Amino acid sequence: MIRRVVRTFTILVLLAATLAPITPALAGQRDVGGKRSFNTFTQNAYVGADIGRVLSLDPSDPWYFIKLLEAVTTTYYELLASLPEVRMAGIAERIASRKPELVALQEVSLLRKQSPGDLVIGGQEPATEVVTDFLQSILDALDAQGAHYAVAAVTTEMDVEMPMFNQVTGEIDDARLTDREVILVRTDLPPGYLRVSNPQGGTFANHIVIPSMGLSVLRGWCSVDVFVRGRKFRYINTHLEEETQPELQWLQALELLQGPANTSLPVVLAGDFNSDGNGANGTYTYDGLLDAGFSDPWTKLHPTDLGLTWGHDPVLADPTWPLVWRIDLVLYDGDQFEPDQATVVDDELGRAMPPFWPSDHAGVAVKFQLK
Repeated sequence: MIRRVVRTFTILVLLAATLAPITPALAGQRDVGGKRSFNTFTQNAYVGADIGRVLSLDPSDPWYFIKLLEAVTTTYYELLASLPEVRMAGIAERIASRKPELVALQEVSLLRKQSPGDLVIGGQEPATEVVTDFLQSILDALDAQGAHYAVAAVTTEMDVEMPMFNQVTGEIDDARLTDREVILVRTDLPPGYLRVSNPQGGTFANHIVIPSMGLSVLRGWCSVDVFVRGRKFRYINTHLEEETQPELQWLQALELLQGPANTSLPVVLAGDFNSDGNGANGTYTYDGLLDAGFSDPWTKLHPTDLGLTWGHDPVLADPTWPLVWRIDLVLYDGDQFEPDQATVVDDELGRAMPPFWPSDHAGVAVKFQLK
């Protein structure tokens, strides 16, 4: 009996000595705080006005300049009437309540003016007086709500300046609208939990050009490489052309696939694709991205739910106006991602008067488990 006990004890000692170098390594791989996971959120901030009324004007019309003044003026004051600061605070609340590690934002507008104006499209001197800055409003509202985020990457897309009628002074001013895509990163996590590097961005070579107005309607993307809880991948935010230009939209998607998404890293691709994941708006970009190897968390987790994300009325004032398309997406390519949650976020602002929503788009929140 004594020999058996001694022999057992000796075996245990030898096993402990053998495993001792391995145990710390295994302990170091444990994920303090539970499973490895990653949360993201995408939202089109929406300019708040119909800029199509300006772009659709005919420069050969003898009354073009008068019509241009009217259209730009209407668009300018419509944008201000949409209460951008209130709407951006609503978007910040969507972010702050979920605290994703990374946020993809589209149509993050910057509106500037110049008084008096130059009376020419494009302006001889760029307007610099800030009227409203969507990005700064979101950052200020996040900070006020105790949510800590910083800009990780930003791309400037369409930047156009045109004359308008100042309804206060009666003068002709210049209004300058700049469109941006932005990635925000959470900054209040423990050291080493989340790091981003290699910020990149660009506009698509394939885009709409209006030669008669000297105008390029640019769209683009921005990206960062992400290291989170021991895993590394590339995170790309994009805004593709509208459904009225399906071929151009797909050419832009190909630029993504051949550009920032052409990497040995796993990829998360988020944004406003303007291509309906339910096949309802006549585009084929969504299917093309799936054919290229991307997967959609929404269809994996909600195979029978349409998950509509776009369609509120342009002035955000009609509660009966239904959402019609699912064009705001988070896609992924890589075996390390396991979709865990996907939610359409369409919280109202809680106002008695319009605007009732922060945007004509709902947001999309996705949680991945990282294998």
